[in-house]
Amino acid sequence: MSGLVCLYHRDGRPIDRESLEAMLAAASHRALDGCAIWTDPAVGLGYGKTAITLEEQRERQPLISARTGCVIVADARLDNRMELLAELAAGLSPTISDADLILLAYETWGMEAPPRLLGDFAFVIWDPRTQRLVCARDTSGERSLFYRVDQYTFAAASEIQQLLQDPAITIAPNEERIRDYLTPYRVFRNDQEQHATFFEGIFAVPAGHLLSIDASGHRLHRYWELTARREIRYRRPAEYLQHFASLFGVALGARLRAAGPIGAMLSGGLDSASIVCLAHLLYQQDAAENHGFATFGMVFPGMDCDESAFIHDVEAKCGFESYRVLVADRVAQLEPTASGFLAAPVRAVAEVDLVLAEAARAGVRTLLSGHLGDNCFGLWLHPFDGLIRRWRFESLWREVQAYRAASGERLRKIAALYCLLPLLPVQWQRPLRSAYLRRKLAHERADLLPSWIAEGMRDDLLEREEAMRLGAEQNRRFSSVEREEMFATLYPPEVMWTAGASPVQLVRPFSDRRLHEFLLAVPAEELSQPNPYAMDPLYGGAKLLLRRSMMRVLPESVRTRTHKTNFNSLFLHEIERRWDAYQAMFGPSRRAEVVARGYVDGPRFWDRLGKSRAGIFDLDSIYVMRVLYLETWLQTFNLPRLQRVTVNTVAASTSTQRQGVLV
Repeated sequence: MSGLVCLYHRDGRPIDRESLEAMLAAASHRALDGCAIWTDPAVGLGYGKTAITLEEQRERQPLISARTGCVIVADARLDNRMELLAELAAGLSPTISDADLILLAYETWGMEAPPRLLGDFAFVIWDPRTQRLVCARDTSGERSLFYRVDQYTFAAASEIQQLLQDPAITIAPNEERIRDYLTPYRVFRNDQEQHATFFEGIFAVPAGHLLSIDASGHRLHRYWELTARREIRYRRPAEYLQHFASLFGVALGARLRAAGPIGAMLSGGLDSASIVCLAHLLYQQDAAENHGFATFGMVFPGMDCDESAFIHDVEAKCGFESYRVLVADRVAQLEPTASGFLAAPVRAVAEVDLVLAEAARAGVRTLLSGHLGDNCFGLWLHPFDGLIRRWRFESLWREVQAYRAASGERLRKIAALYCLLPLLPVQWQRPLRSAYLRRKLAHERADLLPSWIAEGMRDDLLEREEAMRLGAEQNRRFSSVEREEMFATLYPPEVMWTAGASPVQLVRPFSDRRLHEFLLAVPAEELSQPNPYAMDPLYGGAKLLLRRSMMRVLPESVRTRTHKTNFNSLFLHEIERRWDAYQAMFGPSRRAEVVARGYVDGPRFWDRLGKSRAGIFDLDSIYVMRVLYLETWLQTFNLPRLQRVTVNTVAASTSTQRQGVLV
């Protein structure tokens, strides 16, 4: 996870080297192996090196082509190295770095190069032949790249705070992005990537996009978009399992390419446990080179969300070196005294921050995560139209009955919305679904937002909600309800924000686009089926492909889990433990930022926090969390400028228990 910076004076002014140095220093956690800068009067590129692969250890960026004079800085891991080596110039060394391959691909194919690259990457290339900068990000958005641009200057960097080091840059919240963040359509789903950031004038190069800049202007265009192939129809269910298992193994194997030890987050859930156990199998089969592997299990002693028993079963099966990260007293939704830069409204201290810190302390530079597993294997509950098309009426009736029992929805609604309407062509569905949605929104309008949202904000958020949901229907891509819902969870990619800076690269194998393309083509009934005998009938029947393909790979205790862990008790623990801090921020006569800025009605929100403390978790509980995150983020704008642009390093803690190598 190296760091990139770029400055380009479009009016020809010479580059100040100290500006590049300041940008690199603002993300020093990305430069464990040093920094380097290249300038050529009006353009400069900087590179902070943290080598993960053997090829990265040998390279020295910025790289300059002897053939064309093009210069590149890249934060990259390419998964199709062999294919690129075969397609590009003959005689290339198999040890050539990924950045070298990207530069050679650009010299060979120009702006058509990014679609040919598979893996996680962000890069900036200066092409002296056209006097143009070219920036691009991978299709899953796993490596970050942000930019700002005005009439005279273009700047790009791996992290937002690097772009704010210039004292002349105004630091202000992006009001449009905040209101978008508070709209129900966004609140009740994980944060997905957008072009605009939470900072006015700062933008992300979106996943699968290419940005070109020259003296005349800048152009952003999409070079890749997730699309579905024709539905895959195998004769035997086992063939779906074999296909998925093969893809999953390839995706994980590519992410095990490292010159040093690798770590993995480990909860008791299916997703992270599958990654750990499959890595163990790949190492056993010599399908990946093992330079050390450790797991980092998150534990909550004495709480009902503790998954230590499941974690122990995975540790015992795999025998990796393992660490237990004690979480309960260290996470925080709210931090009333903000201490440094935050890229977005996120939990002040989250579990992932704690695990990243412990991984760094253990000497790990790559940390595997099960995040996005729910996106890939969500609760796809409406496979009915697919069963009708395949004349599987006995299965249809069984599925409908199971879904009706689990959801409580009326049979008439199930038949109309989930069985018959999806049989129509998508262009006929759009107006029908839009008309139904307008009536539904009108009926639910009074209940869409919590009562404690400020009156002046309500109308705007409700208008945004209607526009977003109608826009989604009018842009519907698939006749199938399941495919449309799956597409919406997979693309645009989900953002993985952290509260602090870490020298560890977070890697999400479930972000692999090959997995996504396959899952979009699998019949919905092969993905999930409600399980009426489970503690949680919906979750108990979810993730069928993962559960079945991991037979004899996962411990059975994990593979056959039929309920998802509820973390409400963690918030109850925090709010009770830190009630004085909540009271100091939101209590009577207090003036929190979310109140002062007109997002929240102060007395009503304080009353809602009191109910949370009493253990009342209504549908607006997710909204409560979002507002707490927003409050902490807004507090950072009250800091002196130096603190405001300095990100806190995620410090390692002594609150770790090392389990050692388990056999």
